[in-house]
Formats: sequence, structure tokens, C-alpha cells
Amino acid sequence: MFEELSAVIARPAVYGQVTTPELWTDPHISERMLAAHLDPHVDLSTYRAEYLEQVVAWITDRFDVGAGRRIADFGCGPGLYTTRLARTGASVTGLDISARSLGHADSLARTEGLSVRHLRQNYLTYRDDARYDLILLVMRDYCALPPDGRKALLRTVREHLETGGSFVFDVDSASAFADVRERSTYAPSLMDGFWSDRPYFGFHNTYRYEREYVSLDKYEIFEAGRTRAFFNWVRYFTLEDLTGELNEAGFTDVHVLGDLTGSSYDPEASRFAAIATKAAAC
Repeated sequence: MFEELSAVIARPAVYGQVTTPELWTDPHISERMLAAHLDPHVDLSTYRAEYLEQVVAWITDRFDVGAGRRIADFGCGPGLYTTRLARTGASVTGLDISARSLGHADSLARTEGLSVRHLRQNYLTYRDDARYDLILLVMRDYCALPPDGRKALLRTVREHLETGGSFVFDVDSASAFADVRERSTYAPSLMDGFWSDRPYFGFHNTYRYEREYVSLDKYEIFEAGRTRAFFNWVRYFTLEDLTGELNEAGFTDVHVLGDLTGSSYDPEASRFAAIATKAAAC
């Protein structure tokens, strides 16, 4: 038992295992994730309702969203952004790997009589002939990706943006990393049954990786006859680090903001946002 518990709390190699897709494809967990997205009082997945409306208003104004504009929301979830943006008359596409979330997104659009193209696609590998004036990635999804995943995402974005088109997204800041504390927690049915509809024991361990500016929340779930582990990685960015990644991917025109409502950049804040514009080829 000592050896088994030691393995549970052992520090994994940074990005040694990535399980993010399982959160959206497991029937029980994806249902709980969707519920969190749809709760307007939960500051978790798509932000609180008031902030969501502010984001949509700023995007609509800043990028002149309306008829004739083509927009893609990468990781669109239940369509809270795609629906609102489609109300402007823009041509909107939403990508997500969760069938459950896309089902809700389709239902939401149909209820309002809106034409929104929702695709069950992984935005890291997505390819088609569509080109967009604007691509969105909200809720700091960029930070959950390992380095090769971020490179793949930026390749996808560049391939699908029109010249002069913009990629708009937000990230966790290096200032937020200072507040991460290593800890260990154990509980039966950890997080009120979030991880399974069957009885289980859950271990939650948080780790800091100082050199990489990365944190990990690892959840090990023990059920009768089954053990699973989930790894939630977060990369925290300085302005220079993020700009460097974007420049390396070919985005030379980068504008930094405080958040997705268009506020001013604050180096002490826990998050910030960026607009990366696809320049014309030289």
C-alpha cells in the first residue's frame, strides 16, 4: 500500500501524459462539464454570463462582425459564443470534440432559427477549404495545450485565416503562476461525483514546474475494477513568451490586451489576451 500511495503522489514528468480529450468524450464527465458551461454563475468554462456578453459586444465592435464576415470559434462548446455571433448575420462555424456540447449548440441555434455550422473536429488537426476573417479561442484553452499542441494549433489557425484575418484568444499570465500552491487532497467521490457515476475514491495533487512556468492538477480516480488518471496542465505566459511563440509561428503583427473585453494590458493581472493578425506573404 505504501508503494501504491507513493505512486499516486509522485511528480509526473512535465507533459508526460495529456488526457484533455477524455474530459469531453467520457459520457459522465462531459455531462458534468456541459452543466458547468451552462451555469451562468460559474466562473469556470465559458466565464460568467455578464462577462460573456461583454466579450461578444467587444468582438462584434472591434472586428466589425456582421453580414459577410466569416468567423470560427475553436472549442465552441455548447455554442454560447457561436449563437450570439450568428445573430449579427455573420457566417459562423464552431469546432469541438464533444458530441454532447455540439448537440446543445445545434439545438440552441435551431431554437433561434440561426444557421451555424457546428463540426465535431479537433482544432489541432482540423482541415478544410474554409477561410475565416476571425478565429476565436476562449477560456484560455491555449494554456492547456502542450508545446507541440500549441504549434499544431497555430498552424491550423494560419492555414484557415484569410490574409489580414485575426486570431483572438486569452491566456493565464505569469503573475497567476505565483499563486499556484502544491497540495494533496483525498476524498471519496472527489468533487461531488464529478469523475464517475459509480462510487470512487479520488486523489487530487497539484504540482508546480518552476522552469517551464507550468502547473499540473492530477486527478487519480479509483473505482471497483478500474483506475483512471486525468492531467490538467496549465502554461502561464509572460508577454515576451507568448509573443515569441506567435512570432515563431509566423504571426508578426501581435497586439496584447488585458482580456477579451478589450481592456488594457496589466502585467500584474492573472490573465491577458492577444490579437494575432495574419500578414500578407512577403
